[in-house]
Amino acid sequence: MTDLTEPAQPLPSLAARRAWLDTLKARQRDMLGELAQVAGIVPHSALWDDPQDQFARLAAFVDGTDLRPATDDARTWLLNRLGLYLAHYVMARHGGQLTVQDNPQQRFYLAFVVSGMDAPVPAGARLDPFALAYDAIHALPRIPLGMLLATAEHALT
Repeated sequence: MTDLTEPAQPLPSLAARRAWLDTLKARQRDMLGELAQVAGIVPHSALWDDPQDQFARLAAFVDGTDLRPATDDARTWLLNRLGLYLAHYVMARHGGQLTVQDNPQQRFYLAFVVSGMDAPVPAGARLDPFALAYDAIHALPRIPLGMLLATAEHALT
């Protein structure tokens, strides 16, 4: 009998995850501009300048776009930009910073998370904006972005 499962991929190193996050942060403003352009949001700086006011417009784009025919590269492109936007949105609402969760004993190990948020969010709480973006892009049936974010924010408090 042949084993048809794929071999487990090794986890990336903590240093590699931190380097990738540094790259994303360095390009965040440009990447949000690219996302705004594709979503038809003008000016393209709006997702960066006022993330809370642009949420409904971006959510309408994400929720209303049929992503089934999209390539893996296109989904990855959207995932990176949507994850960065959601991080920026959460930090605008709750404070905090985008970091790599570096404790292997805790949830979200090696994930990019927003942590260090202001009260009433409990100390030590973390939110993974890229997991929300992934679910918004890949879940079948689709889950509205607003519902995903509202559920995540409710879990914080």
